[in-house]
Amino acid sequence: MHSKVYEVAQSGDFNSLMAIISGNGEDLLCQTTPNGSNILHIAVQCKQVNFIENLLQCPLGPSLLWQGNNKGDTPLHVAAKVGSCEVVQVFTDLAKSLDWVVENGQVDACKELLRKQNFNKDTVLHYAVSGGCIGVVKLLIEEDSQLCDIINAADESPLYLATDRGLSCIIELLLGAISSSSSHKGPKGFTALHVGIFLSHTSWAKIVEKRPEMIREGDDMGWTPLHYVAHMGKVEAVRLLLQHDTFVAYDLDKAGQSALHLAAFRGHANVIDELVRSCPDACDLINTKGQTALHVATLGGRVNVVNYILGMPNQKNLINEQDSDGSTALHLAALHKNYKIMSMLAQDERVDRLAKNKNHLTALDIFWAHNEVRLLEHYNARFVHSQSNFFIIV
Repeated sequence: MHSKVYEVAQSGDFNSLMAIISGNGEDLLCQTTPNGSNILHIAVQCKQVNFIENLLQCPLGPSLLWQGNNKGDTPLHVAAKVGSCEVVQVFTDLAKSLDWVVENGQVDACKELLRKQNFNKDTVLHYAVSGGCIGVVKLLIEEDSQLCDIINAADESPLYLATDRGLSCIIELLLGAISSSSSHKGPKGFTALHVGIFLSHTSWAKIVEKRPEMIREGDDMGWTPLHYVAHMGKVEAVRLLLQHDTFVAYDLDKAGQSALHLAAFRGHANVIDELVRSCPDACDLINTKGQTALHVATLGGRVNVVNYILGMPNQKNLINEQDSDGSTALHLAALHKNYKIMSMLAQDERVDRLAKNKNHLTALDIFWAHNEVRLLEHYNARFVHSQSNFFIIV
């Protein structure tokens, strides 16, 4: 690009531009910088509104508006990126004044410009949201609410972007503009609600109210938002999600785990209590390995969860449930040397102490196989083993 043209675009001196053109010709307006930016890109970057308005009155001016730089960004992309409502308004007003006719008939030039994507498939709305430019976002969605439907190359919808960045005001604007079919998707199968649960209750509660279908949507691992909040021990979030849709408690991820299983493995007894209060039969959920929450809590060494489950009424069948290897929770406690849990289970009269797994071993057989009888002294415990029972006295 001619150095003088570059300078006047930055400074906004349109009269000087006209003087340069009169001496060198209008072809100077077609020159670009090394990154592919034309004179309009430069002026927009510096928010030279008057210069831009005058430039667009030139014969070649409007054509510059549709040109992309080396990233595919049009001058409108740049205007959205720098957060200039004035420039965005100038561009949309100009585009609306144009009449385009193609083979299939009339084309809305303004929407054509607004929906133009760069090489990363970002629209101007993606840029405005990323920059937190509330005024530009409002202007864009008023001009074309269908911008909310467009996903970029990173699989990010505008709503997902706003939620991921915690932009509560923009989230509210987008929720007011989107239709029931508008995208809320993000990368790796995430939705806006998946990232929204990390925000304040006020922000993500609005998402749930407007788009409750997101509650049941799983990511690439099959984790719903409930899986995440259960895994993190966020009791209040668990409660609110279940208030909108209790059926999500029964959803299994791709590894066959429910939110209850995740809470059990992480030791969140308070989350389990909330899940069971809303869905009493959730305790019956078994993962793809045939394991109950008690199995999983035992594998995680979660003494508090094991104690909680043992304290629940009418759990005899589940307490003695055998997984795909025939192991009960007592077997797993012995196998993984969780001797405190083993002691708790063995002392519960509902536990079948003589149950055998598919290798025809009892929990005591597994314990002896570890050849760690000296641990009895450490636990100050002794085993009583007869044909009718087996337990540990601590």
